[in-house]
Amino acid sequence: MSFFAVLVAALGLVALGCSDNELLARGDDQVVPAPPGDPDPDPVDDDDVVADDDDGSPYDEEPPQWLDDCPPEALVATDFFGPEGTDEIYVLANGQTESIGTLVASPGGVYAVYDTYVYESGASQINESGYVRIRNDANTDGLPLWGNCGDEYIIQDGDNEGGAPAPLIYLGSFELVEGYNELTLHHFCPLFRQGLCEGFHIGETQGDSSCLGDNVNSLHLTADGICLVPR
Repeated sequence: MSFFAVLVAALGLVALGCSDNELLARGDDQVVPAPPGDPDPDPVDDDDVVADDDDGSPYDEEPPQWLDDCPPEALVATDFFGPEGTDEIYVLANGQTESIGTLVASPGGVYAVYDTYVYESGASQINESGYVRIRNDANTDGLPLWGNCGDEYIIQDGDNEGGAPAPLIYLGSFELVEGYNELTLHHFCPLFRQGLCEGFHIGETQGDSSCLGDNVNSLHLTADGICLVPR
């Protein structure tokens, strides 16, 4: 196609009111409509679970791992109880590796869930790590919004060199319904023994507190410390 022909074609398009953004040149002799694009001029952010393009949504960033206090806008869980009505559930590295409790929330919504006293044994049990799922009608598989071990969010033991960095420990962000939510606490060691997320294991694999040994590495979740921070 000659330069003169190209110039005539371009002037014709301008007369029809077409902008450069609405057209894509393909080859030397044809112009096709541009496909619809992302209206956000920023690159799409596919790094987070909710794929929100970092548009200022409260889900753009994962909540802090630690809190000194339950903030004023947060909710204290209406109730939490274990299978026998106790206010605590626990899991062990071997044997009882999962335990189910009931979390009562009001109102429903998406919350960052925190608790105290998740691990408490210091250097004597260095793999008191685990993860939580919270199942309900809105979230039937119970998965958190963000995972750091596939879909699961591992709560890694944090008191092996003294006390925990802060009183409240982040357990994950979940969609809760008003009323009853089934909370399952899982120990990390079964995942490790399957060869999954091995980077969360602390210390030597043949050490006294290894997931491959017989140390209990107990992990607890109690009603008193549960703090639900709206997202």
